[in-house]
Amino acid sequence: MDLGESLHHESDGDQDLPPMQCDACELALQSPERHTLSFLLLDQLTAPLVGCDDHLQQFTSICGYTTEASAELLNHRPAGGVSCPSCGLAAHTPHQPLIPVEGGAVAILTCPEHQSEIINRFQTGLNTQHQLTAELGAAGPRDVL
Repeated sequence: MDLGESLHHESDGDQDLPPMQCDACELALQSPERHTLSFLLLDQLTAPLVGCDDHLQQFTSICGYTTEASAELLNHRPAGGVSCPSCGLAAHTPHQPLIPVEGGAVAILTCPEHQSEIINRFQTGLNTQHQLTAELGAAGPRDVL
């Protein structure tokens, strides 16, 4: 599954999802209803997401590396709603990017501009996480007196 792969909703309910190891993600992504929506709060952006709880948390955590504040995940519609009108309508469009996350996937239901921003921030977060873990691994154990 490539970063930013598109999730396509067919009118007959069949979806061409790439193979994934997480059954919970697959169920959430195949659900025709959007009652399983979660919302990523990242700086000034509110983005509807679909995926299983574990992979949504991982996605949020990785995106959190790209902000000075904290990235939050809500399992309910935020009080202010989704501020971008195009993002508010994105759940009804036929294509949303599907982002692979550790054997599962997260669908981003936003406008193309915000999809690009979130995908870039996720990729930056992955790079930051990799650098941090590589630095920790290279440091090795230290003697403490």
